[in-house]
Amino acid sequence: MSSVTNDALLDMRRSSTYRAGIWLARAANLALLPVVVWGIASGAPNVPALPDSLFMAAWAAGCVTLVPAMVLFYRSGIPFEHKVATWVTDKRVGNAILRDVFWLRP
Repeated sequence: MSSVTNDALLDMRRSSTYRAGIWLARAANLALLPVVVWGIASGAPNVPALPDSLFMAAWAAGCVTLVPAMVLFYRSGIPFEHKVATWVTDKRVGNAILRDVFWLRP
């Protein structure tokens, strides 16, 4: 797969489909991260386990927002190719997505 040029990456990040995908990815994080943290913490002796219905609701909400985010990223021009444990093979594109989702400075 060919590398993405700086101008192409800037055009992707400025598109409305990319921005919508970023907001959907943020919404998925709001649904999934507390469940993951609570799941890890529930291994401690005094922390109650997460109810199954709440876990499934958060999982469904996360998937309902994350899958359309990936489709919007693809439609904005981000190249996806499956390699080992990642789908975005261009490091600069993956880092740009992480910076935008978590409001990190460049």
